[in-house]
Amino acid sequence: MKPILIVEDETSVRESLRDWLTENGYEVETAEEGEEALRTIAGNNFGVVILDLKLPGKDGIEVLREAREKRPQLKGIIITAYPSVQTAVEAMKEGAVDYLPKPFDLNVLEKLIRESLGPVQVELRPKPTPEEAVAESVAVEKAEIEEVIAITQEEIPVHLKQGKDHFEAGHYQEALKEFQAVLAVAPANIETRVWLRKTNEVLTKPKAKAAAEGETAPATEEVKQKDCVWMRMGMVGYRICSNNYDCLTCEFDQTMQEKMANGEAPELDATIEKFKELPGNQRLCRYAIKGDVSYRLCSRLFKCATCEFGQMMDDALRQKLAKLAARREALRKKEQKVASKA
Repeated sequence: MKPILIVEDETSVRESLRDWLTENGYEVETAEEGEEALRTIAGNNFGVVILDLKLPGKDGIEVLREAREKRPQLKGIIITAYPSVQTAVEAMKEGAVDYLPKPFDLNVLEKLIRESLGPVQVELRPKPTPEEAVAESVAVEKAEIEEVIAITQEEIPVHLKQGKDHFEAGHYQEALKEFQAVLAVAPANIETRVWLRKTNEVLTKPKAKAAAEGETAPATEEVKQKDCVWMRMGMVGYRICSNNYDCLTCEFDQTMQEKMANGEAPELDATIEKFKELPGNQRLCRYAIKGDVSYRLCSRLFKCATCEFGQMMDDALRQKLAKLAARREALRKKEQKVASKA
């Protein structure tokens, strides 16, 4: 069976796809960006390449075009969080067998891969060795002993949301249980697999750091370096955030955006000129620099007030903050009620 190449710049999505396909018996390799993918394709006879549409440097359609020039038999599947009729048509013209908007069902993706590889190339995984069989049996027994949340298919959206809420609140062990419960009844749920991987990464990072330093750290503590986003962009020399990195409610952030939008910040012209000189794949927008999105290029020279994506992100973050505020208020009322009864 010919191997599969996954080209995706978002680590959690890339590794979740790899894990799922590997579990289903496929040989899988990965790449993070277009040039790396083309080098990998040049040296390997892949059957299918799964390409994210938005990649650093060359986009997925461009990579598919160049790859098929060298290997015409290669099948391509485009995945994207930003679907449009135009890019779907372009992808099909370049020979993509399908175009899947995110989030998608992994069973649908696996079916496309089987159809692309052809029935002759599909093979069953070999039977486990005696050692592997023993290890699998031990794992099953361990899983039966551990506490597991039993849910039904209909309850998946509720438990997935609860897992996300736990994650955002920093309750990673509780989030882990929710995501594992969902995967127990829906192992092909890519969104849950991505969140599970994020949770595991948060839980293991502090442990790895503590081990390197010869210390111990709480499992739920996420170690993260934060800076004012305007300092990280090079717009100001030095600034300590006094607003818990919440740009939406930061007076300094609003002032900077207004100056940028109105052209009232001549002292920042040199910074903008340096930004223009950067290679295209390094012109990250403020949301990518801050870490709100995994990757996005800036097309408005940081004039976020005139950027449709910026407005969309602000709306999404405001809704998130409103939900968190409502949750805190509900918890406060609950605590007051308990205190009054006591």
